[in-house]
Amino acid sequence: MSEQVKSILVGVAARDNFSATPALVFAIALAKQHGACLTICTLPSAFYLPVTRTGGSVSAILKNEVQRHEEITRQSARSAAEFVSKAGLSCTAEHMLSPLEPRTGRLVRLARVNDVTILDAAESDDNAQRIAIEDVIFDSGRPILVVPGAGGNATPRRIAIAWDGGARSARAVADALPFLKQAVSIFIITVTGEKDLSRMASGADLSTQLLRHGVQEPHIETLSAIEGDSAARLRKFVTDKSIEMVVMGAFVHSRFRQAVLGGVTQSLLDEVPVPLFMAH
Repeated sequence: MSEQVKSILVGVAARDNFSATPALVFAIALAKQHGACLTICTLPSAFYLPVTRTGGSVSAILKNEVQRHEEITRQSARSAAEFVSKAGLSCTAEHMLSPLEPRTGRLVRLARVNDVTILDAAESDDNAQRIAIEDVIFDSGRPILVVPGAGGNATPRRIAIAWDGGARSARAVADALPFLKQAVSIFIITVTGEKDLSRMASGADLSTQLLRHGVQEPHIETLSAIEGDSAARLRKFVTDKSIEMVVMGAFVHSRFRQAVLGGVTQSLLDEVPVPLFMAH
């Protein structure tokens, strides 16, 4: 990503009664700050074929259900665009209606041609939102910002980089430069005790690179995992130091898309403490 955000995509789940989500509010604030173009992609809600004992045509029932969800999706897109307009911005509103396309298909394609995609964190029982987050992380090739229910500061002053010296972390840091350059305090955090870091780029080397980009001199911290749990140690650090954003690479245990997410990635997405800026 360039050192200024020019295009922002925000995903909004369709619902009967629209209300602005933390991700949408965050995206509006970020677009205003950078003078960026904002695109809204409304994701249709998942639906299931109702069970009927009246002898009605299954195809007719399915058609009615599809039409109902299409209307909810259209109305959600209109409502989101109206909310953005009232905030003093213009936007492009997109939505996917074809029942033959994967729910996140349009979102992922748009993510590939935007600087960053912003999505709400998934609730514990919201598998559809979790899939949307994972699809953007692994299939778009672009960074994602996951915003917790409590919202977040679109101009974070205190940022922690979860640094393991690997390729994914390096990509996340490069993509996060627009945020890092504006931060007052930056912490490069390496958590030991979970994997071998001996052959990875050091936090000191990363600090040198960031200084070349005009970033405030980072604080370098090496922490020990809490009983082998790196995510728990990161969460504690976020709380103790009043961190407003975490930058990290998204890790997966295999080269294959269907593989399980890495432990730290999975844990932080299960309980998002502050906005997570992630890249894979």
